[in-house]
Amino acid sequence: MNDNKLNLILKLSVIYLIVALILCVFAIFYTQSLKNDAEQKRLQNEIQVAQMQMPELKEPQATAAPQNGNGAEEAIALSGDKITGNSSAALTSPGGRKVIVLDAGHGKSSSAMSADEKRAEGYEYNESRGGWGEWRHYKNGTFGEECHGSGCTETAPSGGSCWYPMGNGDRSNEPQINLNNTLAAKKYLEQMGYEVRLTRTSNEQNPSMSKRVSYCFPNNDATQQPDAAMYVCLHSNAGGGRGTSYVALEGAYRQSYIASDYVAESNRAGDVINRKVAAASGLRQNSPIGNESYLILFNKSPVPIAYLEIGFFDDSSDLSILNSSYDAIGKAVAEGVDEYLNS
Repeated sequence: MNDNKLNLILKLSVIYLIVALILCVFAIFYTQSLKNDAEQKRLQNEIQVAQMQMPELKEPQATAAPQNGNGAEEAIALSGDKITGNSSAALTSPGGRKVIVLDAGHGKSSSAMSADEKRAEGYEYNESRGGWGEWRHYKNGTFGEECHGSGCTETAPSGGSCWYPMGNGDRSNEPQINLNNTLAAKKYLEQMGYEVRLTRTSNEQNPSMSKRVSYCFPNNDATQQPDAAMYVCLHSNAGGGRGTSYVALEGAYRQSYIASDYVAESNRAGDVINRKVAAASGLRQNSPIGNESYLILFNKSPVPIAYLEIGFFDDSSDLSILNSSYDAIGKAVAEGVDEYLNS
């Protein structure tokens, strides 16, 4: 074989290898694209199914704690600066399954909502307070009776008040992150046999906190006893930092139905779930977030509540994990719920 033929064979071999490499790279990207499309379709199907299953909401009505024959409160009794009552227990629905309320934090921007939408979602317009919003607390010992600035714990952030302006909850990227994690958690919880209620199923919704906690009751009817075993609120953090954490409850809460171990059980649930999320996602496990006892959900939930801040969506590394690992995060949330309720 002469040198010209040998060179030609070598050149053709190199060209063949390059073409084969290009085809392999194309096949990899094409396969990944198909997987992404399939995952997006699965999420859309989850959303459609959840929307069809959502019950019509009933406006919560003010209810005092149950009374015994002597007029004393059976479930809750105020004692000094604490609420005493029965220990938290995992409740079940009439169908025999434990009920979990999953709350994807935030939602549709207030500036994109009409007045009718805001009213239907449970917000009120208060001209003296500067516009649309809601109250942070119920009257002590009641459920559904908004405090209107008095007769409550009056916990609020520095410089704040019992009034929470609706616009303070507006976010751009976070609502979709929260919804992705929530839908994934719902899928795995239902596989475990739990009944799951979602407070919202799309980014076109933004319920008030009072409307969100109404899912703890049968048919969103707050005149009945709550039947949810726990409430899980999924958020993502921002403002400089990395990692996952939960917000700790502290101090006194005085809404109806909560048990004497409401704070301890809520914090235990947050810790268990947060540890699961960190281990499954690779997000750094941070210490609990403190000094936020004024959060509305803490002051309105009738059952133990785990409030998660999963990752920092303004950090590129955390955001990459949030965008690619929501299925693993949702599975970890479900496993954390299951571990908490069975330990």
